[in-house]
Amino acid sequence: MLDIGMLIVLVYSIIETLEKFGINRKFAHLLAIPLGLICSFIFLQGSLRELIIQGLLIGLGSIGTCNTSCDIVDWIKTKKIK
Repeated sequence: MLDIGMLIVLVYSIIETLEKFGINRKFAHLLAIPLGLICSFIFLQGSLRELIIQGLLIGLGSIGTCNTSCDIVDWIKTKKIK
């Protein structure tokens, strides 16, 4: 069985790959929630309610990871080293 954390990384990598292929960042992030739901139904076990909640957590977690990492990289690129 895969863990939720591993599925967050999986969805995050899919979203980042879509962004590299030219899909707009906003649209790619919107795809994270359906991808999280799909991953929860495929890889996790539980009741329908649990799978939906876990899928939303996977999608939102990957969006948060994506935004945080992008903001840190942008901050490092703009910071001038003296």
